[in-house]
Amino acid sequence: MFLAAKIAIAASVAWVAAEATHPESAPYFAPLAVLLIVQPTVYDSVSRAIQRVAGVVLGVVVALGLSRVIAPSAWSIGIIIFLGLLVGWAARLGPQGVVQVPVSAMLAFVVGRLTPSYGGQRVVDTLIGSGIALVVVLLSPSAPTPDDIAFRAQAPLRRCTEILRDIATGIETQWTKDQALAWLEEARTLIATIAKARKDHDAHQLSARWNARAYRERPALERARQALVVGERLAVNTRSISRALVDGSDTARPLPSNSALLLRSVAAIEAYEAWVTSLNGPSDRKRLVEAIKAADDALGTTLALVQERWGADGRQWLTFGTLLAMTQRMLSEVTPPDEGVQAGL
Repeated sequence: MFLAAKIAIAASVAWVAAEATHPESAPYFAPLAVLLIVQPTVYDSVSRAIQRVAGVVLGVVVALGLSRVIAPSAWSIGIIIFLGLLVGWAARLGPQGVVQVPVSAMLAFVVGRLTPSYGGQRVVDTLIGSGIALVVVLLSPSAPTPDDIAFRAQAPLRRCTEILRDIATGIETQWTKDQALAWLEEARTLIATIAKARKDHDAHQLSARWNARAYRERPALERARQALVVGERLAVNTRSISRALVDGSDTARPLPSNSALLLRSVAAIEAYEAWVTSLNGPSDRKRLVEAIKAADDALGTTLALVQERWGADGRQWLTFGTLLAMTQRMLSEVTPPDEGVQAGL
């Protein structure tokens, strides 16, 4: 609603401003320019304004040049569109600008014969509409909130904790190969989750470009980027754990110690999410460090138990040992750098 209201008001202002320059005709190209230019982000709006102005000016120039040597006909329209596209591509305009060149050229060529001032009015209206659109966008830019930035970037982290919690609950008692295959299938869906989170984060970064209001969100964007990278790495670890359980499902048996270890790891990941959201808040950092220490202690206890239980059984180490290795990697990913040095992770 905010964006729609902003466009509507700017279009009305553009009409009034353009009408003042030539009251004898309807200045519909000025509000049209506003409608096509104003976007949710400052960067997109400025880019569209440049493309539209350049496209209209070049199109009118092409029309003026050709109107002196050819008359309106099916062939001349084809020639104008052909040359207009070539001019747009030669000027290295984007899709918006390239299309605008032949459109403006064709209209200026045909309508300009009936209304000689049409080409100049179109350029003036476009300049007025573009200028007002940019003023409105720069004065009232949209900007993502820190909470929204963090929430979307943490989607892979949240999905990993959900899958790992399901796995931990399942292997605490007797589990089956079908369960392991279901966990692996869920882990594979993380690819789509990561792609969506990265697309959202790229959009947030684009929103912050040339946006004075979004300046305060830059720390949140940087921390969200870190969370997204960590989420991608944890997704790899989660898939590896699921794959290992599928490989070892022929000899499936309850793994209560591994279950407890995964739950501790989930708690550490959730503490990392809270730490990211708080932008390194002291209390959340303390909670994260404590959660990592608890998970690390559980890892040491579990490792001692499996060494006694598995002994020299290489198959057990190659399959279920992956759970231990991937858990240690996950703890390393969510550990703050200075804490990681002290903990040896």
